[in-house]
Amino acid sequence: MTLEDKDIIQVDATVIIGVMILLTLSIGFDSSIISQKDQSITRLMITLAIIAPFTASAVLAIMTNLTNKHTELLKKTSIITMAVGFGYLIFVIAAFMASIYYLI
Repeated sequence: MTLEDKDIIQVDATVIIGVMILLTLSIGFDSSIISQKDQSITRLMITLAIIAPFTASAVLAIMTNLTNKHTELLKKTSIITMAVGFGYLIFVIAAFMASIYYLI
C-alpha cells in the first residue's frame, strides 16, 4: 500500500481536529473553574506535543509537492513523523486510561 501526499495530509488534519475536539469536550466536563486553571497549562502542553508531529508531517507532505528535489526523502520523513505522532498519541491515551483505572 502506498500513501499519497493527499492521504498523509488528510490523516494529519483528521487527527489534529479530533484532538482539538476532545480537548474542548474534556474541558467542558470539568465542573471546577479553579481546577480548570490549574490543569490548563498541562493540557496545552500535552495537546501541543500531540499536534506537533502531525503538523510537521503535513508540512513535509506539502513540501513534497512544492519541490522537485528530495521528494522521496520528504515523503518518507513525513510518514515517519506521522508514525511517531501516532505512537505518542497511543502513549497519551494509555497513560490517561491508566490514570482513570488508578482512580477507580
